[in-house]
Amino acid sequence: MKLKKLVKWVAIMVGGMFALLTCYFYFHLDFTAATMLPPYSVATRHDDTLRVVMIGDSWAMFHESLHADSVLEAMLRERLNVPVKVRSRGKGGANSKEIYYYMFASKTVESEQEPDKCTQPLLEEHPDYCLISAGINDAAQGKGASFLCQNYENILSLLLFNHIRPVVLELPTVLMGRNTHIPFEDFFNANRSYAMRKLRERIDFRVMAFVKGATLDDVTEYREEMKQMLLRTGLTDSVLYISIADWNPDGYEDSRNIYIEDGTHLNLRGYHVLDSCYAETIARDYKNKHQ
Repeated sequence: MKLKKLVKWVAIMVGGMFALLTCYFYFHLDFTAATMLPPYSVATRHDDTLRVVMIGDSWAMFHESLHADSVLEAMLRERLNVPVKVRSRGKGGANSKEIYYYMFASKTVESEQEPDKCTQPLLEEHPDYCLISAGINDAAQGKGASFLCQNYENILSLLLFNHIRPVVLELPTVLMGRNTHIPFEDFFNANRSYAMRKLRERIDFRVMAFVKGATLDDVTEYREEMKQMLLRTGLTDSVLYISIADWNPDGYEDSRNIYIEDGTHLNLRGYHVLDSCYAETIARDYKNKHQ
């Protein structure tokens, strides 16, 4: 009799713990893509300045902080002989859902409390082109390709609504989470809080990947799904698509010199290579439109 009661209580406890864990992962982890928000209109400009903005994750953030904006400006001026203005803004670690919401000032200020990351002011200048860097963190966080594509479709919708030409960067091959090493001693020294936070993140990402059926840190499925999304929505001709082969044909392993030590972010040489491709692509499109 006592054994039956013990088994019953163990079953209740296990069931309760499972229910609590299910609730935790359901409410704690972000499974859903962004809800499309009503688009806002930006005023049309009447000058001859070519305006280009770059929005997204840390690749956009470092493009600004490493002063690559001025380099891209010079490349475009040389090719087109017109006034050029380039601005970048991004947030390290941002996934595609966050990048979409950062395009809305009210959402950024009220929900994220980071108005300095908001990209709406850049879009309100009505740029001719918008370079988008998104998806690396979706793959690193195990969000799944459908998550990225729905958010990306929302991003493209807002840009095209305002007749801003999107420039889509195919997900690059980087180290992502594979280079994330947390020294064991950090769990017992002054770095304990940071180590615990990074451990929780990796556990959350792995659970997310398992639930979504995604491969953590792998970009292959994201690339393919993105191409299919552009075809399915009829947006292929509305965007400029920059593939890996366009700017880094040697592949990741043979071009490590364009990355900083973490193997995830570009160095100045890397931005020069990428921006050269951006400049050629935009200049060719611009000339075709103004012939």
